[in-house]
Amino acid sequence: MAQNTNEIDIRKIVRVVREHWWWFVASVAVCLLLGTAYYLRKAPRWTTDASIMLRQKDALGDQLSSLSMLGLSSNTAAEDEVVVLASRGLLYQAIDALNLWDASSKRGGLRWEGEFQHPALTIDYLNLTEDAQIRPFVVTVKPTRKGYKLKTKMGFFHRSTTRVTDLGGPIETGVGTIAVHANRVLSSDTTYRVAHARRELVVAGYRSKITIAQHKRESNIITLSTTSAMPERDKALLHQLIEQYNLNAIVDKNMIATNTAAFIDERLDIITKELSDAENAVADYKEQNKIADISTQAQLFLQASSAEQRQMAEIETQLSLVEYIDEFLRDETKRNNLIPSNIGLSDASLASGLAEYNALQLQRLRILRTATEDNPVIEQMNAQLASMRQNIIATIASVRESLKIRQRSLQAQDTKFNRQIQNAPEQQREYVRVVRQQQIKERLYVYLYEKREENALMLAATAMPAKILDMPQRDVRSMSPKLSKLLALCLFIGLLIPALVLYLCVLFDDKIDDVKDFERRINVPMLGQLVQNSRHAHIAIHEGESTVSAELFRSMRTSLRYVLPGDVKSPVILVTSCINGDGKSYVSTNTALSLAILGKKVVLVGMDIRKPMLATYFGLSNKGHMTDYLAESSVTVDDIILPSGEHKNLDLIPCGTVPPNPAELLQTARVEELFAELRKRYDYIIVDTAPVALVSDTYLLDRVADMTIFVYRYKYTPTEMIAYANEAVTQKKMHNVACVLNGVKGLRAGYGYTTNEV
Repeated sequence: MAQNTNEIDIRKIVRVVREHWWWFVASVAVCLLLGTAYYLRKAPRWTTDASIMLRQKDALGDQLSSLSMLGLSSNTAAEDEVVVLASRGLLYQAIDALNLWDASSKRGGLRWEGEFQHPALTIDYLNLTEDAQIRPFVVTVKPTRKGYKLKTKMGFFHRSTTRVTDLGGPIETGVGTIAVHANRVLSSDTTYRVAHARRELVVAGYRSKITIAQHKRESNIITLSTTSAMPERDKALLHQLIEQYNLNAIVDKNMIATNTAAFIDERLDIITKELSDAENAVADYKEQNKIADISTQAQLFLQASSAEQRQMAEIETQLSLVEYIDEFLRDETKRNNLIPSNIGLSDASLASGLAEYNALQLQRLRILRTATEDNPVIEQMNAQLASMRQNIIATIASVRESLKIRQRSLQAQDTKFNRQIQNAPEQQREYVRVVRQQQIKERLYVYLYEKREENALMLAATAMPAKILDMPQRDVRSMSPKLSKLLALCLFIGLLIPALVLYLCVLFDDKIDDVKDFERRINVPMLGQLVQNSRHAHIAIHEGESTVSAELFRSMRTSLRYVLPGDVKSPVILVTSCINGDGKSYVSTNTALSLAILGKKVVLVGMDIRKPMLATYFGLSNKGHMTDYLAESSVTVDDIILPSGEHKNLDLIPCGTVPPNPAELLQTARVEELFAELRKRYDYIIVDTAPVALVSDTYLLDRVADMTIFVYRYKYTPTEMIAYANEAVTQKKMHNVACVLNGVKGLRAGYGYTTNEV
């Protein structure tokens, strides 16, 4: 029974690898050479990383406080700060601070070694071409005996060379006019290079290499890392990035405090003048009325009204603050300014609204560092700010009305109290009024002075928002490429490439290429295996010769005795194949010769009448033979039998001309008559028939045959053709079927012989 074709045949894999071992050797050698060249040309790359911790409550100041008021958790705030750290504007500031707009390097052996702190060259771009202003380009400088050779490269096709005697002056190149300045003496054995690109591309390039992420999802620790061949530059860049982040955060925090300080100073100036006026009024009143001391009754009145006076003072203070905020919001010149906060507003909803407004205003200012007023995001934020201003103004109106209600209530109580002192002398009543105004101004002055001190303390608190946990440092274990790993990878690729090629070849090559597999899948007896004659001749057997081919045909001749029925005399043996080129004519011819050399009378009959080639192989005429006998009753057997010319015991019946109706001819009674006569004259009748996969002629001859030999050819016949021999037996289309495998390589044929002829 045929085996499952999906099973993995390890032996076949080993055989294919053994046959093509030199593919693997060549592939591994090439890959190792390429890997070594890559290692020698590629500068080693290192990973540089750093970590910071956000000061959640204090150091982030008003910005995180505003986020907390909006209901954002600390984790969400950390995620937002990751976006801020990765922003283009912040990276632009860091690159600009380090002046990393141009990338300088020098040739070190086969590698380009980057220069960071002290580059050999500095280039001024005096007048670049339009393409050079948009596209990146490279300038290389090579000192020569007569001066310097400058090369410019922009893209793949744009290249130019310029020779100058001195550097420093304007030089006309393919990218425009430039001035090259040497920062130190240039070595004649070294080539120097400067890569230039417009700033947007430089920022984008660095941004794609820097990775910024939270250490853990719920953590306030943020890690920054980047990989390049210049770890010192990466350390400086990460450090500068953190420093710029801290500076920007402190500036954002201090903007509100600065606005608040300006507001308090402005109000203090006003209150100081008003307090001075009130104190002068008290002094003038005493002097005019010659009052040296306050009477006991006046003191009692003042003490009794002190509680109401304090509340009145607080309300007037709140009204003053609310009025100032209202004026600030309605002032169009201050539309984009931060609103002073933390000035002691007692209304929680108004204070919360101001904090939200300032948080959105800070976000707008941060985006404006890298965007314009026409940006859709800015326009949307402007609309949100305008809406928030209107809401705050409405809240102020509500708060003002509430304060005035409280003020009227206190004034009513004060009026009631004043009635109690109406009986007091006029002089005392006036004195109480003047002192009351002085106390109100004094309390307001003290209140604003305390707020100014609190704001100054907050402004002086300069703790960095991001605490550096790990300074930027190169990871010594991160060097790449590593020679050992690179060579191991090259070895793997060198083995993988030929393995894949061989796999694809085996996958798409469905030819019979394994003798053992063929023997497992074929369900008919196997007469033997044949090799191709080293002389590449159709006739491979000659009397007296002892070649490999002759020995294999003798072995096949012996096997025929065991397959043929014992009671059959003068057997008729059909030799067929599945497709053209399998070698059925070669097998039938040499099998017939092998039997003739044994002393048997043999006739070789050509029945492949659609493609007659048998006469050509023997050098005979192909006219007027088998087809004439089948078509004309007047032609006799003696008329079509010819001596083969190769051996006296071998005769030949060529096919003849190709008829228009070959299938009909093979079904006539003349076929039975022919083979009945041949059985009387010969010991063996070998019939060369047509391929069964192409026409049905061979099946029509099964009625006169005693045996059929299927010929398959090694590495030529598709494996699917094995089914034809199996089906011929299972479906009883033919009887007594055997097979031969032709053209096998690596075959040992008998004692002392090998197939060196192939």
